[in-house]
Amino acid sequence: MDLILLSLSVALGIVMGANNIGNVVGPIVASGVFKVRRLLFFSSIAAFIGAIIGGRNGIFLNASLGKYDDLEITVIYVASVIVTSFFLRQKLPIALTQVIVGASVGVGVLNGTVDPRSLLFVVVGWFLTPVVAFGFGYLTYAVLAPLLRGVKNLFVRGIILKIALWFFALYGSFSLGANDVGKFAGFLYRRGYSLWEILVLGGLAISFGILSFGNRTVYTVARELMALDDFSSLVCVLSVSMTVSFFSTFGLPISSSHAVFGSMMGVGISRGVRVRNDKVARKILFSWLEAPLLGGLISSSLFSIFRFLW
Repeated sequence: MDLILLSLSVALGIVMGANNIGNVVGPIVASGVFKVRRLLFFSSIAAFIGAIIGGRNGIFLNASLGKYDDLEITVIYVASVIVTSFFLRQKLPIALTQVIVGASVGVGVLNGTVDPRSLLFVVVGWFLTPVVAFGFGYLTYAVLAPLLRGVKNLFVRGIILKIALWFFALYGSFSLGANDVGKFAGFLYRRGYSLWEILVLGGLAISFGILSFGNRTVYTVARELMALDDFSSLVCVLSVSMTVSFFSTFGLPISSSHAVFGSMMGVGISRGVRVRNDKVARKILFSWLEAPLLGGLISSSLFSIFRFLW
């Protein structure tokens, strides 16, 4: 059972890294400044470091969502991998936090172990994330745009932008690792695994997912949602990074897809640009509802089957 749980944890971490990295570096890819493979390579390193340094609070909070035995944890992991893989094949960066929490609630409702206070705390974070990201995006663009226009030399301006894009891409990946590792590794901590082992294992899984499959969701955010220039990409990534970092301070597992959507809307309104593809925007928004519902339905169905058979 230990081997099964560890394998499922690694699988979920890989899928999570592939799914979420598009929300962080997708806007930068849209600018065309960097080669995607190089960007993903350095992002994977930053995400691993973020998981090691900043992941402990998220692990503590996620471990408090409910009490689950080995079978229940296995069902939650399997349901989460199924749902996330389904959306990943559609190249949609879904709210993976909602998938895991939805799967946990699906099992917790049947066994009566859901902690309402922790669950409420997480759900409030879901609603606050796009609002906070929107505010960061709108205000950051409004403040920094005049400063950049003050740099008259185009060559110097380009160097400043490129350095800043690299810095905030790595900062965003660091924040992503810190926020994501607790989402799938908190259950292992409750089972008695050491915090250090969980952080290392989780960080490696996220990094591998970024390197192996991250390009699938990067292009969805980068090319289909909204047209961004270099500076807008910088502001968007900075806003997402600040949002994820802010909530990670409290150990709150938020969705980076919520953050990137809110920040892009904020940046777009601030500079007078609308969504490029309304259909993609609607699909992303609708996936926020589908993800927890499917996670809960699949986990509760699997758990019912296992409990009936055994």
